[in-house]
Amino acid sequence: MSRSRSGGAALRGYTGFLLLGGLAGCSGGPAPEVPAVPAPVTPVAPNVEPSAKTTVWTTENIRELMPVAPPHDNPVPRPIPALPDYDAALATLGKVIDTWDADPDNPWAIAHGLLARGKDFRLSDGRESVAYLFANFAEPRTAGTATLLGFPSSQGKIRIEPHTDLLLKNFEEAGVDPAAVFTTRSGDVPIADLYRWTLLKTYLVAKDNHSSFTDPGDISWNLQGLATWAPGELQWIATDGTVMDLDDLTSFDAAVLLQESAFMLQAMQRGEAFQRSGQPLFAYPCGGAHLVQGVAYAVARGYGTPKDRTVVEGQVPLLFYRLPIELAIYDQALREHSTFRLKLTVQRLKFLGHWLETVSKMQAMGLFVPDAVQLTTIEGAAQNLVVTVNDLQKQGAFDKLPEIRAKDEQIYLDIIGDSGHAVRGLELALGRGKVAW
Repeated sequence: MSRSRSGGAALRGYTGFLLLGGLAGCSGGPAPEVPAVPAPVTPVAPNVEPSAKTTVWTTENIRELMPVAPPHDNPVPRPIPALPDYDAALATLGKVIDTWDADPDNPWAIAHGLLARGKDFRLSDGRESVAYLFANFAEPRTAGTATLLGFPSSQGKIRIEPHTDLLLKNFEEAGVDPAAVFTTRSGDVPIADLYRWTLLKTYLVAKDNHSSFTDPGDISWNLQGLATWAPGELQWIATDGTVMDLDDLTSFDAAVLLQESAFMLQAMQRGEAFQRSGQPLFAYPCGGAHLVQGVAYAVARGYGTPKDRTVVEGQVPLLFYRLPIELAIYDQALREHSTFRLKLTVQRLKFLGHWLETVSKMQAMGLFVPDAVQLTTIEGAAQNLVVTVNDLQKQGAFDKLPEIRAKDEQIYLDIIGDSGHAVRGLELALGRGKVAW
């Protein structure tokens, strides 16, 4: 199935939307400060007129939009061989997930439990996690005459969606039925209303720096969230009146991905290594892993253009090129800055878990089939993950989480969140998980 179009909107440059930050994590927590620098990009502008052959969703007809589950549900075509060490690492990380990601007071953590365990993930008190999130945190959202559904970024000190549309994307990835109905504080509401609201509130006119996104990194969750349950072609008029098209939004994020990874691509082509020196890519959540995943998912579903698919396919050799370089950077930092051993080891867990997750998802979605060398590299990444989990265990990271939290909330969040990504990535690499696309 393909919806790609070779023609379409013109490319326009703009500045000011993408800002540098530090090494951002998935928790949306504070990152080290670096100078803010405008980052030029050549995005795709929205269509001036919607296509006549496609339903254009608006506040008037949005109730007619029926989200549909993806047609494919695949494991990786070439899983790595199982080893007892992998099972041991999964068991160790699984205890973290089943204890700390199951915390009713941390919806963000619950979302990571869903990522790792699927839609049947339960809270520490036995309640169904998805039903709990809707019952306690979902809020009505008004779009014209329609009352839909959304989640706030936070409630007081409770972190809910520090990244826009994180919950929708993780509900979908966990396998929640798009026809499901949940009880909220305002009554029984279909999860379709969350999808409908996400669609209508999304707008981006890059040339005017006009966007519903407060952080460009958030586009990745939104893009996958819209692409997952999209009923074919997807065009809409956002609540602010902007005409939008999922093909164009995909092309925009693909252009961002190409720009932000250009320094790596150039170094790879020269046969050189690269240094982490404040490049914009590393300001994106989890070192750009979610940027790659979001674009790859939308392209695999057939959105964007043939050029966008080429951009995604170009990320495959880049992922294998960057693995040993970034591991060497972490290992050098660990040797030279032993005072920060825990923090650096957690960052190593973040990198390896997201790397395995990204490569495995791309493989499961048919974007590449690993050759013998790449398969050996994936095994090496999995074995490095085991080493990292064992090192964290020796440091007491998993046994002293309350103490760690009292000293550094961000390290605590990284441990419990990245445990979810590591489990998802390793289980996919082993062929035990699937990707719905």
